[in-house]
Amino acid sequence: TANGFTYIILLTAKLEKDALVSAMDAGADDFLIKPCDHEELRVRIREGERIIRLEQTLADQNRQLRQAQAALVQSEKLASLGQLAAGMAHEINNPISFISNNLAVLRRDVASLIELLDMYRMLRDAPTDHGALIVQLDQMEKDCDLDWVRENLPKMFSSSIDGLSRIRDLVKNLRDFARLDEAELGDVDINQTLRSTLEMLSRECESSQVVIEMHLQDNLPTIVGHPAKINQVLYNLVLNAIQASEVSGEIDVATFLDAQDLINIEIKDQGCGIKSDDLERIFEPFYTTKPVGQGTGLGLAASYGIVRDHGGTIEVESVVDHGATFRLRLPLRPTHR
Repeated sequence: TANGFTYIILLTAKLEKDALVSAMDAGADDFLIKPCDHEELRVRIREGERIIRLEQTLADQNRQLRQAQAALVQSEKLASLGQLAAGMAHEINNPISFISNNLAVLRRDVASLIELLDMYRMLRDAPTDHGALIVQLDQMEKDCDLDWVRENLPKMFSSSIDGLSRIRDLVKNLRDFARLDEAELGDVDINQTLRSTLEMLSRECESSQVVIEMHLQDNLPTIVGHPAKINQVLYNLVLNAIQASEVSGEIDVATFLDAQDLINIEIKDQGCGIKSDDLERIFEPFYTTKPVGQGTGLGLAASYGIVRDHGGTIEVESVVDHGATFRLRLPLRPTHR
């Protein structure tokens, strides 16, 4: 025994095949028939020690691989968040801009209304000679364009509230994407996750004039998984589809539950497609067909690892000049973590 690994050599006088097979099935790593030669026993022990060292090396490498994979996922997530930040700034600036303009107009008009109300009080409290005050009131109503204020004040409040709701939804989507509770398993609504993803990528769709058609199965069951990681996978795949699409292209996004109780997610674009040589390496870390500076080569590799860790599969089909289809299959419950 060394470093938690145990190598068992069985010494037995039984020569029957069934007995030896049963012993190996029970956990023995090797066996010697008694009486055994001491030199042969020492050789077998040295072999056991060598195997234990190899097992320790393999365990160390697996641990390093898991750490590298975790770093890979985090690196890609940070890259995605950086890209999100640029788009989010634009999305938030738009409603903030018209809210700011509305507030400036409201401040001006409310000041005029307060002045007008003060004049009405003066008219009410004046003992005589209302004529001069009424003339002043008429002029003030014209100056502040009271009819315009009455018509547009509710609209400005309404548009400002809509803008604040938009900002609230954007912040919620960003928090859902970037939340820190990745270690916790939870229920994931795939349809809602896709809707949130498309909301976050609306600016990219608009700038590329890409239309996304949604075909989401009603009453799709939730899955148990890591919500933030599933968000990351879907964001990467939809963003890749947008970037691969031609101007005014179309992307089809579909979900359904198949006969094996697997959630299927299909994302199909009409872009340039993927060459067969690239298809073979598409999920390799740091492999990218994008120009230098436009891709980390980590997105699909990280997505592949996340889907695999949820007990699922991810596949891609493509024909050059006819687009690509990414297909995910996720179990309702992960087979391993």
